Amino acid sequence: MAERVKTLASNLLNHNINIEVVQGLRTFEQQNALFAQGRTTPGKRVTNARGGQSNHNYGLAVDVCPFKNGQPDWDDDGAFEIIGSEAKKLDLEWGGDWQRFPDRPHLELGGLTIKECYHLHRQGGLQAVWDRATKLQEAV
Repeated sequence: MAERVKTLASNLLNHNINIEVVQGLRTFEQQNALFAQGRTTPGKRVTNARGGQSNHNYGLAVDVCPFKNGQPDWDDDGAFEIIGSEAKKLDLEWGGDWQRFPDRPHLELGGLTIKECYHLHRQGGLQAVWDRATKLQEAV
């Protein structure tokens, strides 16, 4: 995942887009806090996933944002479209394509279902998830 995001960031410089990872690995507790946002705590809803239901919980997803003059630009629709297009060339799934809850900053590595990640995590922690994800990517 990290190598693909580095490659993506490099490729996007050809489009004069500078991205930064603004969110990566989250604990189940952090995920639950985000899920509560806009439901039981103040703020805008930003996720439909509870702890254990997001690829962020397994180190298989990141959120990126274009930066201009050192600041995130969450409103640059054109940049997000290019980010999504370039990410897909690297076999990353782009959350901007999701119909139910589009998530333009979200990029994830495919191959494992959330159920598989959860099961592997319970058996051997993050390393078990990463080992299986690596084997799946090597087989592609």
